[in-house]
Amino acid sequence: MATWLETCQQQRIRLEKTSVLVDKLVTLCSKTLADLPAELLQKLNIEHQRLNNQLERLRANRFEVAVIGLEKAGKSALLNAWLGQEILPSARERCTFTSTEIWSAQTEHDQMLLIEYYTKEEIATLQGQRHEALASSLLSDKEKKEIQEDLEDTEKHLEAIKEFTKLKNGFSQSFMDISEISEHLQSAIFKNRAQSLAIKRIQLKTVRLRSDRDIIFHDVPGFNSGILMHAEQAIDRLKKCDAIIYAKEMKQPSITGPEKEMLMVTDAEDPAIRVADKVFVVLTQIDALDDPIDFKETYEKHKNYWPAVPERRLIPVCARAHLVEFGIPSEDTLRRSKSADDKGKLKKLGITDGVPILKESVSYYIDNERASVLQKRCDALVNNMRQYASEILQKLEPIYSSFADSDSESHEDNLLGKEFNQWWGREWQRIKKDFDVWYAESIQGRTEADALGAEHQELAALHDAYDGKIEALLANLSTAQADELKRIYTAGGTISMPDAREGNYKIREELFREIQQKFETELTDELAQALQALIDQIVRKTQELLWETEDVRKTLLHSQMDETIEQARIRHGFQVLFLRFGRVAVEAFIAKPLQARERLLHERAAEIKTLEAFYAGDNDQHKQEGRLTHYLRYGLWEKAVSRIPVAINKATRATKAANALELAETVADAAPAVAGRSTRTTKTAAIHELSEAATAIEEQERSPEPINFEQVVEEINGDLAALEDYLKNSVFYAAGFITYCNQELERIRNRFKEIEDNERQWIGIIRTAVKYERNPRIPYNISHSKRDFRLRREIALELKEVRETYTHLY
Repeated sequence: MATWLETCQQQRIRLEKTSVLVDKLVTLCSKTLADLPAELLQKLNIEHQRLNNQLERLRANRFEVAVIGLEKAGKSALLNAWLGQEILPSARERCTFTSTEIWSAQTEHDQMLLIEYYTKEEIATLQGQRHEALASSLLSDKEKKEIQEDLEDTEKHLEAIKEFTKLKNGFSQSFMDISEISEHLQSAIFKNRAQSLAIKRIQLKTVRLRSDRDIIFHDVPGFNSGILMHAEQAIDRLKKCDAIIYAKEMKQPSITGPEKEMLMVTDAEDPAIRVADKVFVVLTQIDALDDPIDFKETYEKHKNYWPAVPERRLIPVCARAHLVEFGIPSEDTLRRSKSADDKGKLKKLGITDGVPILKESVSYYIDNERASVLQKRCDALVNNMRQYASEILQKLEPIYSSFADSDSESHEDNLLGKEFNQWWGREWQRIKKDFDVWYAESIQGRTEADALGAEHQELAALHDAYDGKIEALLANLSTAQADELKRIYTAGGTISMPDAREGNYKIREELFREIQQKFETELTDELAQALQALIDQIVRKTQELLWETEDVRKTLLHSQMDETIEQARIRHGFQVLFLRFGRVAVEAFIAKPLQARERLLHERAAEIKTLEAFYAGDNDQHKQEGRLTHYLRYGLWEKAVSRIPVAINKATRATKAANALELAETVADAAPAVAGRSTRTTKTAAIHELSEAATAIEEQERSPEPINFEQVVEEINGDLAALEDYLKNSVFYAAGFITYCNQELERIRNRFKEIEDNERQWIGIIRTAVKYERNPRIPYNISHSKRDFRLRREIALELKEVRETYTHLY
């Protein structure tokens, strides 16, 4: 028979080779879930985890033993007897909330005590589970009483418990002799109630286990503690164990529900091995029986429950008697042993305390039996994996094998050929339609967009930006500030005796210069930004329609042109349009005082008529023909409006006189002899009437020239207000800003469609994005897309590799 070390090395190599195959299988199955039954995948995953667990134990060369049993079954006393030192809590001290691990140490210098504490969150979870356990009908009154005690004690000592939860690294202490930590461990586990409630795990490394083997004993918390966290700890330990020491009270031969659950977990985790192949049934507290016949009958009953367990692994034990005779018992153990006369009872029953027999049985198992158990377990793992691999290969190879030798490049070219062109043709027609609908609703202006108030609601933002900038510029004129007006007005004179006309000219000269400069350098930036915002809306829409593909913006806005140059071009376009009428407006309202505008009215008559025609203000009176001309001649709007009827009457009389003069001259030319004196009289009267009308208009209707600073400021402020009004309500429309915007927007709109209709650029960009998988948003979904083909080819190659590995192994 092969030794344990030989078997361990052979099986480790065997499982590592199988693990390589299984890892490849798991990777392959993650890509082919839809092609495989869920039940098969579940089996593979479960067996994969078992294989990894077994490999981990083989690599560490550890032998892990789970010490299980119900509470009060004597697990801790049994371990104390094994160690020859009573350091773990006995049956009287409850410690169901603590998981204890005893590790073999190679030398005395390797011995160590480690204590791990629950976190604050885990303490809260435990309390919640205790509340739930108390509400359960599955626990006995005794069990509920103990849980209630733990619950109340935890609440009582909560602040002290929290101090231990703060110890992230727990507690550690090295020792040479196990007695050095006995007192500390006893205090931590049951003497200091707060600390015992806070302990999650105790790890004890000692040479009192076999130092020539890496052995771990897990003192598993009782399954019947009623606390979920304890049950989870027990299950975790059972899944990793190589053998089980099952502590069973001698006087209780029947197997209870919680005990069955423990054994079922062990059986399920290691299905190739019977529980009987790895269990040591330790019949504890044998001193509870006094009669040899009763003892023999009870022992036989236990044997009947475990017919497949060899008798050498069905061992009666009296841990208390062993501690008294060979160890260092606690005072309580010594007192109870004297009162019970353990040695006399065992002698009467014809048995020993059983601990040396248990140790010998475990050693024999380690040195002999576990090698065959390991062989059997590894055979099952390998055979199961072989079967699962065969089933997976049989199901996947018919689906994917043909893709292994396919030409990837030619397949991809086919994918992006006829079928792609047909798909794109349909998509492009839909995109153009969606774009035109969106453009009409969100961007496009109404018919005759530069008509009064006819801009589209999206372009209203452009007008608002323009109005805001006009208001800001005129409100912040340094020349128009009160102190500056006085300074300019009084330059070369005094405030009390200046020449009002000269002061008026000086102020207007500097004011005109400042306004012209600001309008030429600052105003059009706002307009360009507003138009750029609309252009950006179009660009964003095209990007959206083309699935946010790269290079859309660069292609649409001419990649050869820097965007800063494009923005400068737009600003220059606005500047040219604005200055065409904005400069005229500034010149008309600001350059000259009211008394000196006749020449301007004559020279700029056409531009003034245009500004009047495009006026779109809220004041209906401003819309009457000739209002701007009358204002520029007579002053403030209120004065101009009140004088218009008078001016019209005088003009009518002058017109009649002129007509009479013309008639008289015609008669004189036709019949000079008849006309004679009468004609001369009529002509003279007409000339006099015309002169009188002209003088009346000139003298009575023109506002008087300002004679002081206040009147000059009043006139200038009126002109500034009128300038602002016309800049907003006339120049904006007369300059054709909306038409210019629409032309720019239409240019972008038409370019978007021409790029594909005339140049076929969009299809190239989308084709490239699909080919190199740069944009997963593109909905190019055909039955054998490139992505699907690549995945299938990748699966086929992996499948081929799995088949080669499988063939090599088996």
